Amino acid sequence: MNKYNHRDIEKKWQEFWEKEELDKALNFDKKPKFYGLIEFPYPSGEGLHVGHIRPDTAMDIICRKRRLQGYNVLYPIGWDAFGLPTENYAIKTGIHPTVVTKKNTDNIRRQLKNLGFSFDWSREINTTDPAYYKWTQWIFLQFLKRGLAYKKKMAINWCPSCKIGLANEEVVDGKCERCGTPVEKRDKEQWLLAITKYADRLDKDLDTVNFLEKIKTQQKNWIGRKEGINITYPIDGTKETITVFTTRPDTNYGATFVVLAPEHELAMKITTEDNKKTVAAYVNNASKKTEEERITEGRKKTGVFTGRFAINHLTGKKMPIWVSDFVLSGYGTGAVVGVPGHDIRDFEFAKEFGLEIIRVVVGKDYDTSPIARPEQVQEEEGRMVNSGILNGLEIHEATRKIMDYMVEKGWGKKVVTYHLRDWIFSRQHYWGEPIPVVFCEKCKNRKYNFIFIHGYDSTCKTPWKAWLKKELEKRGHAFFGPELPNTANPNVEEQANYILKNAKIDEDTIIIGHSLGGAVMMKILEKIKTKIARAVFLDAVLRPEFNHREIPEVIASSDWKFNFKKIKKAANEFVVLADKDFIIIPKDQSEELGKLFEARVIYVKPNHRHFSRAEIEPEVLKLFDDNGRVPVPEKDLPVELPKVEKYQPTDTGESPLAAISDWVNTKCPRCGGPARRETDTMPNWAGSSWYYLAYLMMEKNPKSEIRNPKQIKNSKFKIRNDEKNLKYLDLRFAGDQFKYWLPVDWYNGGMEHTTLHLLYSRFWHKFLFDLGLVPTSEPYAKRTSHGVILAEGGVKMSKSRPETIINPDDLVKRFGADALRVYEMFIGPFDQTVAWSMDGLAGAQRFLEKIWNFYGQVKLMDCDDGKKPCANAPAGLPQLLHKTVKKVGEDIEAMKFNTAISAMMIFMNFIGKHEAVPRAAAERFLIILAPFAPHLAEELWQKLCHKQSIFREKWPEYDPALAQDQTIKLVLQINGKVRDLVEAAADIGEEEAKELALASEKIKKWLVGKEVKKIIFVKGKLINIVI
Repeated sequence: MNKYNHRDIEKKWQEFWEKEELDKALNFDKKPKFYGLIEFPYPSGEGLHVGHIRPDTAMDIICRKRRLQGYNVLYPIGWDAFGLPTENYAIKTGIHPTVVTKKNTDNIRRQLKNLGFSFDWSREINTTDPAYYKWTQWIFLQFLKRGLAYKKKMAINWCPSCKIGLANEEVVDGKCERCGTPVEKRDKEQWLLAITKYADRLDKDLDTVNFLEKIKTQQKNWIGRKEGINITYPIDGTKETITVFTTRPDTNYGATFVVLAPEHELAMKITTEDNKKTVAAYVNNASKKTEEERITEGRKKTGVFTGRFAINHLTGKKMPIWVSDFVLSGYGTGAVVGVPGHDIRDFEFAKEFGLEIIRVVVGKDYDTSPIARPEQVQEEEGRMVNSGILNGLEIHEATRKIMDYMVEKGWGKKVVTYHLRDWIFSRQHYWGEPIPVVFCEKCKNRKYNFIFIHGYDSTCKTPWKAWLKKELEKRGHAFFGPELPNTANPNVEEQANYILKNAKIDEDTIIIGHSLGGAVMMKILEKIKTKIARAVFLDAVLRPEFNHREIPEVIASSDWKFNFKKIKKAANEFVVLADKDFIIIPKDQSEELGKLFEARVIYVKPNHRHFSRAEIEPEVLKLFDDNGRVPVPEKDLPVELPKVEKYQPTDTGESPLAAISDWVNTKCPRCGGPARRETDTMPNWAGSSWYYLAYLMMEKNPKSEIRNPKQIKNSKFKIRNDEKNLKYLDLRFAGDQFKYWLPVDWYNGGMEHTTLHLLYSRFWHKFLFDLGLVPTSEPYAKRTSHGVILAEGGVKMSKSRPETIINPDDLVKRFGADALRVYEMFIGPFDQTVAWSMDGLAGAQRFLEKIWNFYGQVKLMDCDDGKKPCANAPAGLPQLLHKTVKKVGEDIEAMKFNTAISAMMIFMNFIGKHEAVPRAAAERFLIILAPFAPHLAEELWQKLCHKQSIFREKWPEYDPALAQDQTIKLVLQINGKVRDLVEAAADIGEEEAKELALASEKIKKWLVGKEVKKIIFVKGKLINIVI
């Protein structure tokens, strides 16, 4: 056989696999499915380096093994192609981002194909394809419809270099994650996604998935779930109160001051005239600092006194109220109560400003002296002192008791808080998905005709309803709130007919159905022909089931049958506003209304339960603060990026799109009047939040709606960069595909994405699950991670230092794809950081050459299946073969690829010494090698006279008896300490083990003059002699 030359075989087999479609996944195949996923690459201009292909190689090995095990495997690939680097390159060179993206994806596609990865290229996706981001925009509209997408003016992280706002997760050590520039604070209107609404589920559901513990821990820490209490303190001399969240109310007897964040709404409001100038200057100075600067450990505490005092309920003492920048407005309530004896930050602050320090906990050291030094601050454990009703209690017991006491007294409320903040979702740059919203001044000023339908045994004359009427009429709206007939013994049909007879209902109508009024409203919507503007369910009943008691009159008031399909068509928008305490209406009814009508569901704390008898209810009025933002209709998606020549971000914070007047100025889809498009774009995390679903939506379609870029060359706005006849299924009707493939069985990705992409995509998936569009509440069953590959000498590869980049192209040409793949996996433990070595790569090549040469000269014996040795077979071969099959299979599953390769090297060293081996053994070895070195294995398989691909074969099984070690190292212990190791038969029994142990000279000396009390035997491992 000729000398091994990778150039002769690798391209040949790559073309063969593509032609035979060996890697193509089939929807609804009868085989068990396996969905293996890697994080799809960002197509940078530099292409891939050897660190990028480490996870790709690992998942390729796993997927190839699964195919050999008889699975229908989906291993897809695509391009996460929106983002700043491409835009910055376009600004620098003048080349349009679409051109840059195509060039880069072509290059990386070539690199990946040259490495022989078994991707299903028929499902290739690109986030910049309008047919793709149509669905990114559609999902955003669903968030918007349900109140989970909103716009808010806020202090944001601003990168002065990239000139965009950053999410908290994109700021690392006070610097921009992308470019390393120190981040500033700016006030700007931003779109946000309410990920906090899912915080509890994102936290708890981590217990249901097979993620690495370090991944779970990192996500849980970022979500930051804390159970505690909101304590409300009155402010002396005012009607104001301050609410403070704490997990340690047990220490409140030692509370001596309160600190507000500079941004707190009360900071300036409660400050006395004498202190206003000082506080205002401090607040202004704090606004110029980043959060990282403000909370840096060891930084000297600063602050100013407001001149006001809060009253400690437990002690009656006046606590001075300060403003300090070590308190952040975005965490807790933006205020903390200072307990300097038992919190190190509070201690540092008290010491700095001479505030009182009281000990209320005694720790294990029993120190009861006054707290004067940091090491005396007791935070974690101890018993209560100087604490009234809590004296003598252990701190956790005291916490439970004082929480109940404060709630009973009306001083506080138990709550759960999270470190997680809503996701800042808008960016002020060009190269991203347009946000499908327009602003219409006419709609903002539109006047509505309100109809309020009260509930059972109620009236529209209660104070807050009169207040609502007055407020809405003040804004120019009409308000009709009739007294319905027979409210004590209501008939829903009768009341609906009364409204229909006496009220004007048109396209400007908003109906509010409160309690039983929600049922009346639904009967009205069944009968009208005009589509109203909005239907509001105000803590409304869907069926006559209540949390507080049964109400026979309500049960008898209706047949409780509704035509939901017809009702849904009768209003442009549905909203559910519910009492978050669910005192009357069960939560499941509000949730069900939300699902039935694709409604925005909002849970609030009304001023009186069930929105009954309060003077005012501001949360209801907030629903009608029309901001003029109108969603683009789904039929008009996608909203495509305009083709522009300048993409420079602006110092004003506006997106470059704001300057494209022909694109910005449009018609309002609601009223037809003039409107302006939203000019912010989505973050680069948007498209990657659902890409694993997009692979399942791909179909070949010769009549694709996607046009060739050549056809749109002269188009002013349309950008298409998908040249294939591919079409995405409608996400709403891809349920069968989702049901078959989900969840992703195994997802490998970088630890750096744990609190960004991984968390975001779990959030999006849960939202889609709530919409009934996906069958699972979690997208990924298993998540693993990999270590970084450094350049030779342990230097990090960086595009700022081109000499450190190791390009796989050169290595494939010189050593071959198989050698590179094998070395990528042999370089070290997969989850650890390792340094590259060219000598190591050369060693991997020599290993493959050794295999090639062996198969070129060995004589194969067609004598058995490898279980029973041939007469002339090498002694010990069956045992080593089965051990190797077992070891390689198990190590692939455990991602111990380096030890799997080591086992194959040991096997090759063994059989390489022999001139003849059984054919079955040689073939089995090739099959377990194939996932690692597919080109070499395929070539040798053909040379063994096989007609079909090696990847059509079955993964070999092993005989447990043959795979078992014949001998073991038996550990001999005295009182649990290792004193000797002896070789023993693997199946040694307890009596034989005792004899071995007592015969050991090392053991004998420990037994001199000692009585043996007990002997503990652990089969296959150890024997422990207790003396």
